[in-house]
Amino acid sequence: MVLDRLIDAKEALKDPFKTFILGFLVSCISLFISYTMFSQTLGLYTTIIITLASLPFMNRLLRYEEKQDESIMESSTFFQRYSDIILAYIAFFCGMTLAMSISFVILPQSISERIFHEQITQINIIRGNFEFGTKFTTIFMNNVSVTILSFLFSFLFGCGAIFILGWNASVLASAIGLIARNQGGIKGLPSAVVMFLPHGSFEITAYLIGAIAGGLVSAAVTRKKSYRFWEIMQDSGKLLLISFLFLIIGALIETSIIVL
Repeated sequence: MVLDRLIDAKEALKDPFKTFILGFLVSCISLFISYTMFSQTLGLYTTIIITLASLPFMNRLLRYEEKQDESIMESSTFFQRYSDIILAYIAFFCGMTLAMSISFVILPQSISERIFHEQITQINIIRGNFEFGTKFTTIFMNNVSVTILSFLFSFLFGCGAIFILGWNASVLASAIGLIARNQGGIKGLPSAVVMFLPHGSFEITAYLIGAIAGGLVSAAVTRKKSYRFWEIMQDSGKLLLISFLFLIIGALIETSIIVL
């Protein structure tokens, strides 16, 4: 695919903005393809197309990162080894979210609600749960399940984790788009983003770290010559612990400060 060859793994890790642009372009093109080719469940098909388009690039990114980690493991700290790939994933996720948020707002309401119908339904379910007394434990355990799925799918399938991240990006974009539309359209996007930033930044980062942890183990296993395999396994475990810490912080903020 042309798009996933526009930027190589080394460039992505050094310049997250390029990864952001790639996520933005992939999402825009996927939305267009989904709308022109399918008549129902467009939100689901959009996520599937994003997954297929992103998979080669994400796999190269993880393999390159795992190989680099082996070569610098003794001369670098834990955060030095993984900060670049975490930033790359965050940038890609933000690119997807921004593209879909803008699309939600600028498209006619009838079209955007058709494209994002499944995501809007999911948002209404989340709101309903919160209104009927969802507490910290429920929110935390739900987010833990998403993180574990991201880890397992990234380890077992690769594309599964990207699908989960793409789906969460589309749900977040729909929530942002709904608020922005009520606040005047495009000009309401910044304030809509700010509403989800306090807790959403921790939760989304946790999902991404979980996917990275699973991907690193998968890359080490499939290479078969990973002479620092157990060190990478330990790093993967540390990444999972960090993701759970982020989920605790996000759930605390969501239940004590943010009201959907």
